[in-house]
Amino acid sequence: MEKHVELGYLLDLYGAFLTARQRTALEQTANEDCSLSEIAQMEGISRQGVRDALLRGEAQLYDMESKLGLLSIHRGLRALREELSSLDKDTIGKRLDALIEISEGGHGV
Repeated sequence: MEKHVELGYLLDLYGAFLTARQRTALEQTANEDCSLSEIAQMEGISRQGVRDALLRGEAQLYDMESKLGLLSIHRGLRALREELSSLDKDTIGKRLDALIEISEGGHGV
C-alpha cells in the first residue's frame, strides 16, 4: 500500500510528463487500486499493454524524482514544519535569525 501512496505523490508532481496512457494506468492503479484486467477493460487495451504502460510510467516517475528530488524536498519541508510547530516562538525566531544570517553570508556560506 505504501508504494501506491508514493506513486500517487509522484503522479501529482510529475504526472504531466507521462503519456496519457501511462498517466491513466498509474492513476487507476495508485488511486483506485484497479487490477491490470480492470484497467485493460476500461481502456480497451490488453493486459500486456497496461503492464507495459505501468512499468514505463513508473520508471519515468522514479527517474524524474531521482533527478529533481521534489518529493524528497516536500517530505523534508513537512518534517521541518512539524519540528517547528513543537518549538516556542522565541526559539523559532532565533533559528530564523540564524538562517537569515547564514543565507546573507554572515558565516562565510
